[in-house]
Amino acid sequence: MPETRRLLLEFNTDEIGLLARTDPKEMKALIRAFADTSDVVRERALIAAIEAADPALVNEIAKVMEDDVADVRIAAAQALAFYHQPRTIPVLMKGLKDPNTWVRSHCASGLSRLLNGPIWARVSKDNIDTILNNFPDMPDEGINRLLVSIKMRPDAIDRFLRWRSSSFDVEIDRSALVEELEATPILLTEERRISEAKPEVPGLSKDVESILAELPEEVIATLPPEDLKRLTPKSARELVSKLKAPMPPPAKKKKTVKVRKVTTVKKRTPGPTRDDLIKKLPKEVRESVSDETLKTLSIEELEALLASTSGSKAVEEPTKEPIAEAEAEDPRMAEFTRKFGKEKAAILVSIPEVMLEGIPEEQIKEMDLETLEGLAQALEPR
Repeated sequence: MPETRRLLLEFNTDEIGLLARTDPKEMKALIRAFADTSDVVRERALIAAIEAADPALVNEIAKVMEDDVADVRIAAAQALAFYHQPRTIPVLMKGLKDPNTWVRSHCASGLSRLLNGPIWARVSKDNIDTILNNFPDMPDEGINRLLVSIKMRPDAIDRFLRWRSSSFDVEIDRSALVEELEATPILLTEERRISEAKPEVPGLSKDVESILAELPEEVIATLPPEDLKRLTPKSARELVSKLKAPMPPPAKKKKTVKVRKVTTVKKRTPGPTRDDLIKKLPKEVRESVSDETLKTLSIEELEALLASTSGSKAVEEPTKEPIAEAEAEDPRMAEFTRKFGKEKAAILVSIPEVMLEGIPEEQIKEMDLETLEGLAQALEPR
């Protein structure tokens, strides 16, 4: 275990996963690391579990979905989504209610592979609870109606009912897992990215679909379809850049799909040091990203983060004159000021009311000014 722990702390998740594939002792050490006292070790052990390519791990991974640390739950949800085993369906559905956006996003992605049709990130909590409680007092016809109402496809309904009759204790043969890991790059081709994360909005151009597919499915689900239809490739790129800015950028990893910060540190030619790049980051970015996350980012990723935030000061403090003018002209100003503060209110009144209807207030509260400004520009009527 000490050697396994050391490798995990050094972020050698690939090596641990490969060893666990062939060595039962390493597999046991990896499983023990899921319960390590360090949340960093737990998170990286779950990332290594993907590389291990063993569906039998999902029962142990599922236990970690109750972890107190969000990053650990994110890694667990990501691993469960990768294995897409029927026995994980109840755990993934419960994960749709997790307070963390990334956990919900990975769970929704995993469910969409197992039970296609619904945008799982948008299924109501009441329906999720009904399914989790095994459809209390509902006849078979009622169960079928409910599944149809959430847009589950007929073949998926058949699979779900068959798996449910076995209490989801079914294991799908995943003999191609190793091949998938070794053959699939972290940067998906545009065609595959669209097919796996395509927003279900008719009428979008392929260029816009490709750009929007970079966002988590749950984020796309919060944007009104009528507004998405207005996007051009340019405005779609601006929207994606703004919405991704507040999130810690995912690190690159060469072998698995949709992975969040799972890279092995590599040597590079002399250039700016990590400390130099971190010092250059705007204050608000350093405060929003934990020191632990910054330590795991490569120099390339720090450079990309610095480049994407270089203009962030431009929208930090809207002047008082536009606020006063907007308050006088738009009756929504007072309500927006009460709910979100004057700075956000000044931006929100520039967005037509119909375009705000599909965006939850909680999401607006979580946005920083730069992100909100980008959203306003992207939703500006063309």
